[in-house]
Amino acid sequence: MKENEPIVLILCGGRSLRLWPLSEYKSKNFIDIFGFSPLEVTFKRFLKITSRKNIYLVASHSEKKYLSKLQFLDKENIIYEPSSKNTAAAILLSLCSIKRPAESVLIVSPVDHYIKQESKFFLALKESISAASAGYICTLGIKPLEPSPHFGYIQVGSKKDKAIYSVVRFIEKPSVNQAKKLISKGSVFYNSGMFISTIDTLKEEFKRYYPFYEGFLKAVSKLKVKALYSKLKDIPFDKAIMEKSRKICLVKADFFWKDFGSWHTVYELLSKDKAGNATKGQVAALKSGNNCFYLDNPNKKMLAIGLEDVFFVDTESYCLLINRENIDGLKSFLKEFKN
Repeated sequence: MKENEPIVLILCGGRSLRLWPLSEYKSKNFIDIFGFSPLEVTFKRFLKITSRKNIYLVASHSEKKYLSKLQFLDKENIIYEPSSKNTAAAILLSLCSIKRPAESVLIVSPVDHYIKQESKFFLALKESISAASAGYICTLGIKPLEPSPHFGYIQVGSKKDKAIYSVVRFIEKPSVNQAKKLISKGSVFYNSGMFISTIDTLKEEFKRYYPFYEGFLKAVSKLKVKALYSKLKDIPFDKAIMEKSRKICLVKADFFWKDFGSWHTVYELLSKDKAGNATKGQVAALKSGNNCFYLDNPNKKMLAIGLEDVFFVDTESYCLLINRENIDGLKSFLKEFKN
């Protein structure tokens, strides 16, 4: 293991509600919609730039029985959360648990990213690691291909060096019209949700902006993390730290990237027929267009007639039928459904 190799933290604790009803049975770590395990693909991607001993996972304790069976990762490098309280808590718990030098560079990555052109991805990481070593918290910004309301955006300011920019503000999932206006200005990027910084810089910013910082230090040292988690608010790292810190920068990334943690993105990535229908399973779509039909049972057959912009997902115990207009609100609809 080389001294200058980065440390990687893969965020695996999300509840995957945007992929319901498949997420009723598995988390996004193991949902093999595209024929592969997202966790294994992400892990192997980072093995190309660092050693196995340097790759950590932060995951829900409820998945311990599944994660403990995996052979490709080190079990002692899995950090278990007692419950899911979003990415700010997950990252800080990991920082308090990983015993590495303060100047070590940490790459924080979600588990559900589809990345092509990996050489360009690693080049962007190299730029980010350089910025992190200079005291910044760096994020990778993806050049917008279209005015999508499905991603967060980052507006940048002046250029610091090569592909490195200062950050003006974060914009959380704007409308299509708002996204068009932002893109027309030429100074925004999709927010990839990947963060690169030294352990020391991250701890400093948590101490400055996150009110539970001291509580985490005490809870980890006294093995009372579960009691602390019961008091935590559900806050993402972006809002807790990135939107407040003055040490933020962005590296422009040119690789192909998708967050495949939603049915909308699944539709984009699946192959389609001439009418724009994306299907998984034995599906015949007649006089229908721009739909997503997903059958979890390979032996089941489906006939769809005269449908447009519909998402249909069929599993053993649940079915989802929703139009494209409402797919982004699936998480909120689920709360009502569960009640």
